[in-house]
Amino acid sequence: MKLLHVIASLEIGGAQRLLSDLLPIQKQQGIDVSLLVSIKLDNEFSRKIEDANIHIYSLNEPKIYSLNNILKLRKIFKKYDIVHVHLFPSLYFAAIASIGLNIKLLYTEHSTSNRRRGKFYLRPVEKFIYKQYDKIISISQQTQDALQKWLHFSDERFIVINNGVNVIKFSSIQRPIIPKSLIMVSRFTESKDQETVIRAMKMLDSGTILRLVGEGENLDHCKKIAIKEGVADNIQFLGSRSDIVELIAESYIGIQSSNWEGFGLTAVEIMAAGKPVIASDVDGLKQVVENAGEIFHRGNICELSKIIKHLQDDKIYYAYVADKCKTRASLYDISIMAEKYKNIYYGLAKS
Repeated sequence: MKLLHVIASLEIGGAQRLLSDLLPIQKQQGIDVSLLVSIKLDNEFSRKIEDANIHIYSLNEPKIYSLNNILKLRKIFKKYDIVHVHLFPSLYFAAIASIGLNIKLLYTEHSTSNRRRGKFYLRPVEKFIYKQYDKIISISQQTQDALQKWLHFSDERFIVINNGVNVIKFSSIQRPIIPKSLIMVSRFTESKDQETVIRAMKMLDSGTILRLVGEGENLDHCKKIAIKEGVADNIQFLGSRSDIVELIAESYIGIQSSNWEGFGLTAVEIMAAGKPVIASDVDGLKQVVENAGEIFHRGNICELSKIIKHLQDDKIYYAYVADKCKTRASLYDISIMAEKYKNIYYGLAKS
């Protein structure tokens, strides 16, 4: 069986990080797996995949919305039995490129929301696109529910497979912990809410350090907010990093503040490292963290700062929450996810 994953690029993000962990495992499972991107980046994700002797195709198309991608995709798709697609605009291009080809097509839905769902004139287009896929996999039940509500249809093609992380990797690293330090690892995009965490810093002990890992279009805005709120000296904007595991190991508390989220991959990684996680109460993320880590109402600065203070000041409570988080993370080991994907692939191959 020949399997091809398709994603626009391997820029720093949850879906991209997931693929960099998943593809080497699929190679070990005996699957002939490859990856296709519009434009190839030289980063840790690409290197990790190539180090596993997995081929990465590049369309060499810097404009990811170019219609030239469709013809290029068709040519490559013909070499494969199963094509597994991730994120927009690959969702559209792969669906169109696959028409008339003898392949099985899968799509993984990674979020509970996106900009397209606010434009109801796009619903007929989206219905057509999603109907081209043999399986539609959502990374959480909430992600699937939101998608089906948007599309106004559901059938046996819809499946939920929770995301997974390399629990052993995150739990085995030991580093000196920076006292009272906070970490949030997320791209600076519309779906993430670093701004609330930044504003909460002015209500915390002056010894608190916030480390924000990631890049994106909202980065400069967040830097301006930090200056405006007078907390810039206590915030480190670290950009894209290849040492995420080590940065998490050094941190005291992890935060995942989101406006919407499909699952909460980073939250699980932090929990796997034995750190308490504080997450906003958005569907997908909330269900992963609640009753293990702490939940605050999205955008509520006072509530977030109160939770942080409690964890910083009460060592017994900190240890209690950290232990629950580590136990919860074990439910989301990537080996479980990989096995479920493998079963779907072989089921489709036989059909």
